[in-house]
Amino acid sequence: MAPVVAVVGCGPGMGGSAALKFARSGYAVAAMCRSAESFAPVREKLQALGASFGFYEVDATSAESVAAGFAKAKAELGVVEVLVYNCGGGGFGISVLDIDPQTFRSSFDASCTGALLCAQAVLPSMLASEGSGQFAVKKKGTLIFSSATSAFRGGNGTAQFACGKHALRALSQSIAKEYGKQGIHAVHVRLDCVLDTPGYQKKMPQMYAEHRMGCTDDIAETYFALAQQSPLGWSNEVDIRPFQEGWSC
Repeated sequence: MAPVVAVVGCGPGMGGSAALKFARSGYAVAAMCRSAESFAPVREKLQALGASFGFYEVDATSAESVAAGFAKAKAELGVVEVLVYNCGGGGFGISVLDIDPQTFRSSFDASCTGALLCAQAVLPSMLASEGSGQFAVKKKGTLIFSSATSAFRGGNGTAQFACGKHALRALSQSIAKEYGKQGIHAVHVRLDCVLDTPGYQKKMPQMYAEHRMGCTDDIAETYFALAQQSPLGWSNEVDIRPFQEGWSC
């Protein structure tokens, strides 16, 4: 059977680009989104490739939804070897005094609680797998968390978003330190840029034309490379930005 990558947040943009890269490299894709509508543009591209994939309607912030989606994916495609978690809450430009607590919790859940639920869904099967490689401990799985510079520092109007991403980084570090010696590779990817998603291309056409956005297809090459890394040379924190980015910190 083909190795399996689960992409949570598999819409047009970073999630879709990651799914397509892994599919081209022989992986079966467990594509997970809140709705089939969000996945539709990626579905068309996977079908054109003749890729092996399944779509699972999953709300990453719901324990029941995550458990059901991953159980179905495992039954249909096999054990997930790579998890790409590509969800995040919003909240830019909102003053601390104006943050609604319920909205804050929803944003936090999208950025971090969902990542925890998805990690809990894949780790037991990863740990129970035979793994691969010629090392004392074989590599049994890779968890890649799409993140942002807000994971490293808060800023004016970013409290809601930054809190969730700070927590996501801590979760990734904790997984790496708790399960690394058992063959689990966890990576926190800091995307220090605006991505060339369809929405941002339309919203900021000049920025896109001047190649000042991160290209999700190119970044997906790094995601795939991370999943292939040897346990003797793992990256656990990765910064990615286009060459014209101003390096926020």
